[in-house]
Amino acid sequence: MNVPTKLAAFAAGLALTFGAAAGAGALLDPTDSPAADRTHGTAAKSGGHGGGHGTPAPSASTPATLSGGLSSSEDGYTLTAERTTLTPGERSTLRLRVVGPDGRPVRAGYEVEAERELHLIVVRRDGTGFQHLHPRRGPDGTWSTPVTLSAAGSHRALADFTIDGVRRTLGVDLQAPGTFTPTAVPVATDRAQTDGFRVQLVSGPVRAGRESALRFRVARDGRPVQALQPYLGARGHLVALRDGDLAYLHVHPDEHAPVGEIPFMAEFPSAGRYRLFLQFQTGGQVHTAPMTVEVTR
Repeated sequence: MNVPTKLAAFAAGLALTFGAAAGAGALLDPTDSPAADRTHGTAAKSGGHGGGHGTPAPSASTPATLSGGLSSSEDGYTLTAERTTLTPGERSTLRLRVVGPDGRPVRAGYEVEAERELHLIVVRRDGTGFQHLHPRRGPDGTWSTPVTLSAAGSHRALADFTIDGVRRTLGVDLQAPGTFTPTAVPVATDRAQTDGFRVQLVSGPVRAGRESALRFRVARDGRPVQALQPYLGARGHLVALRDGDLAYLHVHPDEHAPVGEIPFMAEFPSAGRYRLFLQFQTGGQVHTAPMTVEVTR
């Protein structure tokens, strides 16, 4: 075979190779990944917000996570605390800031989610001492709230907020000096009791990697409680934290369940134990029912 003929054959081979690669690439979802923590997606809005910290809308190949709070920074946003050591049993003021991609505190542009611009969860690393707080935002972008860490140990503060259509959860550790004995995570169960109420999880088994329905029924003195008052714009509020790292799951209310049930939809990124904290309101008082669930593969 002469030189020109060899070159022509080589060029044809390259064309076939790249053509096959392009065809294979067209069949792949650019968001597909073996990573366990995947989102079922909130659409991001483009453009900046009032505080001047606008970020480009994520592309289709930029996956968001189902579970958050494992890091203090994400997508250029960072959660900082004025001080991270608090005296156990003493009422203190916790001051936090969300610093934007430009290095300045975000002062505006937060979007309302469940009737609040920012939800703050404080919990000890062993899953005890759960608190759901709603800080107030000052003109300089500082979020402030009273807090009491009832026991010594390492605690996690998880700030859940939405900016430019993207919901994020960032976390920082808080330390309460002193001697303490970690509490073992309770065994998995579909029942819990709080303030004289009995709560039961009535939905089926929960599996990792797929959206699951979580439906709760509340009873008192053996009778279903029908007079549940709206709390944060829904029949109830649910926080799910993964045992071991306190990964925070975004749980969504589902108003299509029968009356008398408090329904949610959630997608658990991995198998294992999760602590659920169901909050509901009766007579103007908010009640919190903790429960451990085992998520299977």
